[in-house]
Amino acid sequence: MISSQKGTEFTNSDYDKIKKVYTIWICMEAPQGKSAINRYQLKEQHLLHRYKEPCQNYDLMGLIFVYLGNSKVKNQLINLLDLMFKSSKNANEKITALHNDFGIDLTQEGEGDLKLMCNLGEGLYEDGLMKGKLESALEMLKDGVDLDKVAKYTKLSLSIIKELAKQNKLI
Repeated sequence: MISSQKGTEFTNSDYDKIKKVYTIWICMEAPQGKSAINRYQLKEQHLLHRYKEPCQNYDLMGLIFVYLGNSKVKNQLINLLDLMFKSSKNANEKITALHNDFGIDLTQEGEGDLKLMCNLGEGLYEDGLMKGKLESALEMLKDGVDLDKVAKYTKLSLSIIKELAKQNKLI
């Protein structure tokens, strides 16, 4: 992100116009299940001789990790991010919660974006479920479990189970 500023924020060797960039990582799984926010920053160390560089010349990147835990906390940012990224509420319920709990009213465009994001999230969740079912089915097939039982336990169709077995040369 810093180097991509060349040609937009500065040209040639005019490095004084570089702007500080921030990278924010939202982590769905928190260490020990507790929400946390950590910031990492660059710091000068003098390893040979003592030359002091002005901070603005090297402190060009900020890195923030936001860990979303498993329980409610008194931090509005964490609760907002939890609502947006971890909550199982549908888009309309999230829009209502944004208004009631956070005083945020979305534009029509924002509501559309939120609905798209929720649908995408549901799709990713469903893809993950399907992948997990297929992995489980394959393990059962490798262990010699009957095709009908694999279909019953994974709730996948018998035709999918047969195709999976054929692709992996198990039948």
